[in-house]
Amino acid sequence: MTEKRSSLLASAELLVAAGLWGFGFIAAIWALQGLSAVQITFWRFFLAALLLLYFLTREAGRVAMRENLRLSFWPAVLLLSTLLLQTWGLMYTTATKSGFITTLYVVFVPLFEAVWRRERLPFSICLCVGTALFGTGLIVNFGIGDFNYGDLLTLICAVFAALQICVVGAVSVKVRKPFVFNLVQSGWATLLCLPLFLYHPVPVAPPAVWTPQIWTGILTLAFGSTVIAFYLQVRAQAHLSATVSSILFLLESPFAMVFAMLLLNESLDRYEAVGATLIFLSALAASLLEARRKKF
Repeated sequence: MTEKRSSLLASAELLVAAGLWGFGFIAAIWALQGLSAVQITFWRFFLAALLLLYFLTREAGRVAMRENLRLSFWPAVLLLSTLLLQTWGLMYTTATKSGFITTLYVVFVPLFEAVWRRERLPFSICLCVGTALFGTGLIVNFGIGDFNYGDLLTLICAVFAALQICVVGAVSVKVRKPFVFNLVQSGWATLLCLPLFLYHPVPVAPPAVWTPQIWTGILTLAFGSTVIAFYLQVRAQAHLSATVSSILFLLESPFAMVFAMLLLNESLDRYEAVGATLIFLSALAASLLEARRKKF
Protein backbone atom coordinates (compact mmCIF):
# COMPACT_ATOMS: atom_id res chain seq x y z
CA MET A 1 0.00 0.00 0.00
CA THR A 2 1.38 3.40 -0.97
CA GLU A 3 1.98 6.06 1.67
CA LYS A 4 -0.75 8.27 0.19
CA ARG A 5 -3.28 5.45 0.24
CA SER A 6 -2.24 4.54 3.79
CA SER A 7 -2.81 8.13 4.86
CA LEU A 8 -6.26 8.23 3.25
CA LEU A 9 -7.25 4.97 4.93
CA ALA A 10 -5.93 6.23 8.26
CA SER A 11 -8.00 9.41 7.86
CA ALA A 12 -11.14 7.37 7.18
CA GLU A 13 -10.44 5.23 10.23
CA LEU A 14 -10.10 8.29 12.46
CA LEU A 15 -13.37 9.64 11.07
CA VAL A 16 -15.12 6.46 12.23
CA ALA A 17 -13.37 6.73 15.60
CA ALA A 18 -14.53 10.34 16.00
CA GLY A 19 -18.13 9.26 15.39
CA LEU A 20 -17.86 6.50 17.99
CA TRP A 21 -16.31 8.88 20.52
CA GLY A 22 -19.01 11.46 19.80
CA PHE A 23 -21.72 8.91 20.54
CA GLY A 24 -19.75 7.90 23.63
CA PHE A 25 -20.87 11.10 25.39
CA ILE A 26 -24.49 9.99 25.09
CA ALA A 27 -23.60 6.43 26.10
CA ALA A 28 -21.87 7.73 29.23
CA ILE A 29 -24.91 9.78 30.24
CA TRP A 30 -27.11 6.69 29.81
CA ALA A 31 -24.74 4.65 31.98
CA LEU A 32 -24.65 7.40 34.62
CA GLN A 33 -28.33 6.70 35.30
CA GLY A 34 -27.29 3.83 37.53
CA LEU A 35 -23.48 3.86 37.87
CA SER A 36 -20.81 6.28 39.06
CA ALA A 37 -18.01 7.65 36.88
CA VAL A 38 -15.48 5.28 38.46
CA GLN A 39 -17.74 2.26 37.95
CA ILE A 40 -18.43 3.15 34.31
CA THR A 41 -14.73 3.66 33.59
CA PHE A 42 -13.82 0.34 35.23
CA TRP A 43 -16.49 -1.67 33.43
CA ARG A 44 -15.69 -0.25 29.99
CA PHE A 45 -12.02 -1.17 30.32
CA PHE A 46 -12.70 -4.50 32.05
CA LEU A 47 -15.03 -5.72 29.29
CA ALA A 48 -12.57 -4.59 26.63
CA ALA A 49 -9.68 -6.29 28.42
CA LEU A 50 -11.59 -9.59 28.52
CA LEU A 51 -10.77 -9.98 24.83
CA LEU A 52 -7.15 -10.44 25.91
CA LEU A 53 -8.08 -13.93 27.12
CA TYR A 54 -8.69 -14.97 23.52
CA PHE A 55 -5.31 -13.68 22.34
CA LEU A 56 -3.53 -15.32 25.27
CA THR A 57 -4.57 -18.70 23.87
CA ARG A 58 -2.45 -18.01 20.80
CA GLU A 59 1.32 -17.76 20.69
CA ALA A 60 1.19 -14.69 18.46
CA GLY A 61 -1.06 -13.01 20.99
CA ARG A 62 1.26 -13.79 23.88
CA VAL A 63 4.27 -12.42 21.99
CA ALA A 64 2.39 -9.29 20.99
CA MET A 65 1.18 -8.74 24.54
CA ARG A 66 4.68 -9.05 26.00
CA GLU A 67 5.93 -6.64 23.36
CA ASN A 68 3.19 -4.10 24.09
CA LEU A 69 3.17 -4.20 27.89
CA ARG A 70 5.89 -1.58 28.11
CA LEU A 71 4.67 0.54 25.21
CA SER A 72 1.06 0.74 26.40
CA PHE A 73 1.57 1.62 30.08
CA TRP A 74 1.78 5.42 29.86
CA PRO A 75 -0.88 5.69 27.15
CA ALA A 76 -3.12 3.67 29.49
CA VAL A 77 -2.40 6.00 32.43
CA LEU A 78 -3.28 9.05 30.36
CA LEU A 79 -6.30 7.41 28.74
CA LEU A 80 -7.71 6.32 32.11
CA SER A 81 -7.23 9.84 33.49
CA THR A 82 -8.92 11.35 30.43
CA LEU A 83 -11.99 9.14 30.48
CA LEU A 84 -12.42 9.17 34.25
CA LEU A 85 -12.39 12.98 34.31
CA GLN A 86 -14.65 13.20 31.26
CA THR A 87 -17.23 10.80 32.69
CA TRP A 88 -17.07 12.48 36.09
CA GLY A 89 -17.64 15.83 34.42
CA LEU A 90 -20.70 14.51 32.58
CA MET A 91 -22.39 14.11 35.97
CA TYR A 92 -22.60 17.92 36.14
CA THR A 93 -22.51 19.25 32.56
CA THR A 94 -24.21 18.43 29.26
CA ALA A 95 -22.92 16.12 26.55
CA THR A 96 -22.82 19.01 24.07
CA LYS A 97 -20.73 21.29 26.29
CA SER A 98 -18.48 18.40 27.31
CA GLY A 99 -17.87 17.55 23.66
CA PHE A 100 -16.72 21.05 22.77
CA ILE A 101 -14.63 21.60 25.91
CA THR A 102 -12.93 18.25 25.33
CA THR A 103 -12.07 19.52 21.83
CA LEU A 104 -9.51 21.82 23.46
CA TYR A 105 -7.06 18.92 23.33
CA VAL A 106 -6.65 19.76 19.65
CA VAL A 107 -5.09 23.14 20.41
CA PHE A 108 -3.08 21.68 23.29
CA VAL A 109 -1.38 19.08 21.06
CA PRO A 110 0.88 21.50 19.12
CA LEU A 111 1.57 23.34 22.39
CA PHE A 112 2.81 20.18 24.10
CA GLU A 113 4.73 19.05 21.02
CA ALA A 114 6.53 22.41 20.92
CA VAL A 115 7.48 22.07 24.60
CA TRP A 116 8.62 18.47 24.07
CA ARG A 117 10.81 19.42 21.11
CA ARG A 118 11.92 22.69 22.74
CA GLU A 119 10.63 24.67 19.81
CA ARG A 120 9.24 28.18 19.84
CA LEU A 121 5.51 28.10 19.31
CA PRO A 122 4.44 30.32 16.35
CA PHE A 123 2.33 33.36 17.16
CA SER A 124 -0.49 32.01 14.97
CA ILE A 125 -0.77 28.89 17.13
CA CYS A 126 -0.67 31.01 20.31
CA LEU A 127 -3.51 33.09 18.86
CA CYS A 128 -5.52 29.93 18.22
CA VAL A 129 -4.96 28.74 21.78
CA GLY A 130 -6.01 32.12 23.18
CA THR A 131 -9.13 32.24 21.00
CA ALA A 132 -10.09 28.70 21.97
CA LEU A 133 -9.73 29.53 25.66
CA PHE A 134 -11.88 32.62 25.16
CA GLY A 135 -14.47 30.38 23.50
CA THR A 136 -14.25 28.09 26.52
CA GLY A 137 -14.98 31.09 28.71
CA LEU A 138 -18.12 31.80 26.69
CA ILE A 139 -19.33 28.22 26.76
CA VAL A 140 -18.92 28.06 30.57
CA ASN A 141 -20.19 31.63 31.10
CA PHE A 142 -16.87 32.90 32.44
CA GLY A 143 -17.41 31.35 35.83
CA ILE A 144 -20.86 32.88 36.43
CA GLY A 145 -24.38 31.73 35.80
CA ASP A 146 -24.56 27.98 35.32
CA PHE A 147 -20.81 27.34 35.30
CA ASN A 148 -20.29 24.08 37.12
CA TYR A 149 -17.73 21.65 38.42
CA GLY A 150 -18.20 19.40 35.41
CA ASP A 151 -16.86 22.04 33.01
CA LEU A 152 -13.63 22.31 35.03
CA LEU A 153 -13.23 18.53 35.13
CA THR A 154 -13.72 18.37 31.38
CA LEU A 155 -11.13 21.10 30.83
CA ILE A 156 -8.56 19.08 32.81
CA CYS A 157 -9.64 16.01 30.81
CA ALA A 158 -8.69 17.87 27.61
CA VAL A 159 -5.13 18.32 28.91
CA PHE A 160 -4.74 14.60 29.56
CA ALA A 161 -6.30 13.79 26.17
CA ALA A 162 -3.71 15.95 24.40
CA LEU A 163 -0.88 14.24 26.27
CA GLN A 164 -2.32 10.83 25.36
CA ILE A 165 -2.42 11.73 21.66
CA CYS A 166 1.20 12.90 21.76
CA VAL A 167 2.39 9.75 23.54
CA VAL A 168 0.43 7.41 21.24
CA GLY A 169 1.88 9.26 18.26
CA ALA A 170 5.37 8.57 19.60
CA VAL A 171 4.88 4.85 20.31
CA SER A 172 2.51 3.87 17.49
CA VAL A 173 5.34 3.47 14.96
CA LYS A 174 6.76 0.71 17.18
CA VAL A 175 3.46 -1.14 17.49
CA ARG A 176 3.17 -4.18 15.23
CA LYS A 177 -0.31 -5.28 16.30
CA PRO A 178 -2.46 -2.22 17.09
CA PHE A 179 -5.51 -4.27 18.10
CA VAL A 180 -3.56 -6.22 20.71
CA PHE A 181 -1.83 -3.02 21.83
CA ASN A 182 -5.22 -1.46 22.52
CA LEU A 183 -6.40 -4.50 24.47
CA VAL A 184 -3.23 -4.45 26.58
CA GLN A 185 -3.79 -0.73 27.13
CA SER A 186 -7.30 -1.57 28.36
CA GLY A 187 -5.83 -4.24 30.64
CA TRP A 188 -3.46 -1.70 32.20
CA ALA A 189 -6.34 0.77 32.63
CA THR A 190 -8.45 -1.93 34.32
CA LEU A 191 -5.69 -2.71 36.83
CA LEU A 192 -5.04 0.98 37.50
CA CYS A 193 -8.75 1.64 38.03
CA LEU A 194 -9.36 -1.44 40.20
CA PRO A 195 -8.37 0.17 43.56
CA LEU A 196 -10.75 3.07 42.90
CA PHE A 197 -13.49 0.61 41.95
CA LEU A 198 -13.04 -1.61 45.02
CA TYR A 199 -12.81 1.21 47.56
CA HIS A 200 -15.33 3.51 45.92
CA PRO A 201 -17.88 4.82 48.46
CA VAL A 202 -20.78 4.48 45.99
CA PRO A 203 -22.41 1.00 46.18
CA VAL A 204 -21.84 -1.12 43.08
CA ALA A 205 -24.96 -1.91 41.08
CA PRO A 206 -24.46 -5.47 39.74
CA PRO A 207 -25.03 -6.05 36.02
CA ALA A 208 -28.09 -8.17 36.84
CA VAL A 209 -30.02 -5.05 37.86
CA TRP A 210 -28.83 -2.76 35.06
CA THR A 211 -31.55 -1.27 32.88
CA PRO A 212 -31.41 -1.79 29.09
CA GLN A 213 -30.24 1.82 28.71
CA ILE A 214 -27.35 1.28 31.16
CA TRP A 215 -26.38 -1.90 29.31
CA THR A 216 -26.47 -0.05 26.00
CA GLY A 217 -24.27 2.71 27.44
CA ILE A 218 -21.68 0.35 28.92
CA LEU A 219 -21.48 -1.96 25.90
CA THR A 220 -21.18 1.00 23.54
CA LEU A 221 -18.40 2.53 25.64
CA ALA A 222 -16.57 -0.79 26.01
CA PHE A 223 -16.69 -2.12 22.47
CA GLY A 224 -17.44 0.96 20.37
CA SER A 225 -15.50 3.77 22.03
CA THR A 226 -12.78 1.66 23.66
CA VAL A 227 -12.09 -1.49 21.61
CA ILE A 228 -12.85 -0.25 18.09
CA ALA A 229 -12.20 3.51 18.30
CA PHE A 230 -8.93 3.38 20.22
CA TYR A 231 -7.72 0.52 18.03
CA LEU A 232 -8.36 2.73 15.00
CA GLN A 233 -6.52 5.58 16.73
CA VAL A 234 -3.37 3.52 17.33
CA ARG A 235 -3.51 2.03 13.83
CA ALA A 236 -4.08 5.40 12.12
CA GLN A 237 -1.50 7.39 14.08
CA ALA A 238 1.23 5.15 12.68
CA HIS A 239 0.58 6.90 9.34
CA LEU A 240 -0.43 10.39 10.53
CA SER A 241 1.26 12.95 12.76
CA ALA A 242 -0.38 13.78 16.10
CA THR A 243 -1.34 17.21 14.81
CA VAL A 244 -2.89 15.97 11.57
CA SER A 245 -4.72 13.29 13.54
CA SER A 246 -6.17 15.98 15.77
CA ILE A 247 -7.88 17.57 12.74
CA LEU A 248 -10.05 14.47 12.46
CA PHE A 249 -10.38 14.08 16.23
CA LEU A 250 -11.95 17.54 16.08
CA LEU A 251 -15.08 16.05 14.50
CA GLU A 252 -15.82 14.33 17.82
CA SER A 253 -17.53 17.47 19.15
CA PRO A 254 -19.96 18.03 16.23
CA PHE A 255 -20.85 14.33 16.37
CA ALA A 256 -21.51 14.67 20.12
CA MET A 257 -23.67 17.77 19.55
CA VAL A 258 -25.78 16.12 16.84
CA PHE A 259 -26.31 12.94 18.88
CA ALA A 260 -27.14 15.00 21.99
CA MET A 261 -29.67 17.10 20.09
CA LEU A 262 -31.34 14.02 18.60
CA LEU A 263 -31.27 11.71 21.62
CA LEU A 264 -31.10 13.99 24.68
CA ASN A 265 -32.88 17.13 23.40
CA GLU A 266 -29.90 19.29 24.37
CA SER A 267 -29.15 22.71 22.96
CA LEU A 268 -26.78 25.66 23.42
CA ASP A 269 -27.78 29.22 24.19
CA ARG A 270 -26.47 32.13 22.10
CA TYR A 271 -23.24 32.70 24.05
CA GLU A 272 -22.51 28.98 24.39
CA ALA A 273 -23.01 28.54 20.64
CA VAL A 274 -20.53 31.36 19.94
CA GLY A 275 -18.05 29.78 22.37
CA ALA A 276 -18.44 26.35 20.78
CA THR A 277 -17.88 27.86 17.33
CA LEU A 278 -14.72 29.67 18.48
CA ILE A 279 -13.33 26.46 20.00
CA PHE A 280 -14.06 24.47 16.86
CA LEU A 281 -12.62 27.02 14.43
CA SER A 282 -9.55 27.69 16.60
CA ALA A 283 -8.83 23.98 16.88
CA LEU A 284 -9.26 23.51 13.14
CA ALA A 285 -7.01 26.50 12.38
CA ALA A 286 -4.33 25.31 14.81
CA SER A 287 -4.32 21.86 13.24
CA LEU A 288 -4.11 23.21 9.68
CA LEU A 289 -1.37 25.72 10.56
CA GLU A 290 0.68 23.06 12.32
CA ALA A 291 0.18 20.60 9.46
CA ARG A 292 1.34 23.20 6.93
CA ARG A 293 4.32 24.11 9.09
CA LYS A 294 5.40 20.48 9.18
CA LYS A 295 4.59 20.10 5.45
CA PHE A 296 2.81 16.84 6.06
